[in-house]
Amino acid sequence: MEYQPLTLAIADDHNLFRKGVLELLKAFEEVTLVADACNGAELLDKIEADLPDVVMLDLEMPEMDGVATSRYLLSKYPDVRILIMSTYGDEALVESLLDEGVKGYLLKNSEPQELRQALQALKSGRGYFSSAIKIDAT
Repeated sequence: MEYQPLTLAIADDHNLFRKGVLELLKAFEEVTLVADACNGAELLDKIEADLPDVVMLDLEMPEMDGVATSRYLLSKYPDVRILIMSTYGDEALVESLLDEGVKGYLLKNSEPQELRQALQALKSGRGYFSSAIKIDAT
């Protein structure tokens, strides 16, 4: 299967998780990491001058969490593709993020191949939501 090249930025305050995802991404030759950060404010400082194709955000972070970062990015750059990664699969929360313009939501217990699918879907202009989350994404 051929994958579309994409640029990616990631923010997660759990260093072990973030560093693990960064190692995993090295196997995805089509992904170019442009920035990683421990919160949304730090990430914005790194990417605002040149937005990546996809921004992957942890839901809960200190200083500026995934919701606040998403709202800021979407208000300023409505076409930005945001993938939230979280341990929480609350459908009401996911639907509210979807209503605000977030295009993807992936549970942190997902398999690496599902992360790749999510990134490719967002790059292609589609949404992606973990199969364990039951929402109406139409």
